[in-house]
Amino acid sequence: MLSSFFSKSKPINYIVVALYMLLHFCIAYYKRGFEVEIKFIAIGILSALLFVLPMLMLNFIAQKNDLTYKGTYTILLYAFLASILPNALTNINILLSNVFVLLALRNILQLQNEKHIKAKLFNASIFIGLASLTYFWSIGFIILVFLGVLYAEPKNYRNWIIPFIGLSAVFIVSNCFTLLFYDSFFSITAYFHPISSSFENYLIKDQLFSVGVLSICILFFMVIYLIKFKRKTVKTKPILRMIVAYLIIALGVAGIAPIKNTSELFFVVTPLAIIGTTYLEMSFYQFAKEINIWVFLLIPFTTLLF
Repeated sequence: MLSSFFSKSKPINYIVVALYMLLHFCIAYYKRGFEVEIKFIAIGILSALLFVLPMLMLNFIAQKNDLTYKGTYTILLYAFLASILPNALTNINILLSNVFVLLALRNILQLQNEKHIKAKLFNASIFIGLASLTYFWSIGFIILVFLGVLYAEPKNYRNWIIPFIGLSAVFIVSNCFTLLFYDSFFSITAYFHPISSSFENYLIKDQLFSVGVLSICILFFMVIYLIKFKRKTVKTKPILRMIVAYLIIALGVAGIAPIKNTSELFFVVTPLAIIGTTYLEMSFYQFAKEINIWVFLLIPFTTLLF
């Protein structure tokens, strides 16, 4: 049974989920249109790696910080949620930016051990800066770094300055790179992206399906998560709040994105996969859980109909 299979953490679980993700990745590229060119193939291979490999990073973060049990429900939900956003799978900028944000999250959550706090804050800020180079509005996740300061060592004023130093370092190095290779400075206007409050594109048939499914998952998983939150230990509650903040910021980033084609919603996938795992780890009828998992696995295939 699938529920029993994904409740374990074995190499075969990761292989199955990776193959499932690669299948949907190929479907996304098929719908977009495939070109037999070296550049296109290279970008496709890199995009596939940027899509699949963060699954392992997410699983490590979730289990290392006791956000989930030792199963593979989290990566299953990550695969499902990502697969209903086919436009994101063909957007290498979004995929790369998401990897940097994940690396930043890893450093922020490690602040709980109270060691090398300044180094971790600086590293997280660097990763957020790099994420913003590939997708500008991911710079909004710098809020997570400040929340990390508030959680770890708020009375040390130097910690509040570190995120600005990290972002400045990325900007300076970027200028050095463009000056060296393009004989010009890194333009602020080229770096900054406008804000859009138009959601008309979400009414297009294929995008409406993705947004609808994702919205239902957010509402349902969040209700379960908040109910279960009261039963969590005092030690883990600050980290759980950080994940909720991550989801809210991701929704904010998607809300102000200049071009809305559902690819910007990819940032929601990571925190929602962690939050949704709480539901699958609940003790309820095995048959009901089995049906839920089958629904999660099969829904992304309906994107072929749109």
